[in-house]
Amino acid sequence: MVLTAQEIANTRNHTLNNLLGLSGACLKASQRLSQVLTASTREALQHGSRQWSQLGHGQWEAASQFPAALWLDHSSRHSQLFDQWLEVLGEAQKQLIRSAENQVRVFDEIVFASIRHAEKSSPWEAEIALGALKTTLSAAESTLRGVSAAAIETVEIAEQEAHQIAGSLAESKPARKRGTARSSNG
Repeated sequence: MVLTAQEIANTRNHTLNNLLGLSGACLKASQRLSQVLTASTREALQHGSRQWSQLGHGQWEAASQFPAALWLDHSSRHSQLFDQWLEVLGEAQKQLIRSAENQVRVFDEIVFASIRHAEKSSPWEAEIALGALKTTLSAAESTLRGVSAAAIETVEIAEQEAHQIAGSLAESKPARKRGTARSSNG
């Protein structure tokens, strides 16, 4: 049941390619998360400076609406930020699932190669057990593909639901009434 040098080299090559793909996906996800955080922070600072600028210029009607307006603006931005984070993490999760499935295939190839070597040197009675083992392994691999597809579909459904929730939160943001504070005082 010894693997050939070529089979060992192929296994190592496939494993390194899987790890390289997974590392690339993790780096891409961290880069995208950094970009999302940077853009969100920049936007929050700009928005906060506008709010404080209004107060600094004596626009006191903005002060009476300040907590509610601030909360509404931040809730909308936070829902968008949450949506973007979930999108990035969903893509990373799907890549992790694909990478794990590919690595299981590499292990299965090692087992199939071992079975083929065992078939060559085993008595004919063992061929029945080895054939059953190959059939079982093929069925398990097929099941894994189905489970991976279902897991990826679940991640995509969760992404869609998060998009819908973030969209509804962004749309439900009521418009500010700037003239109401002045008209009630007058």
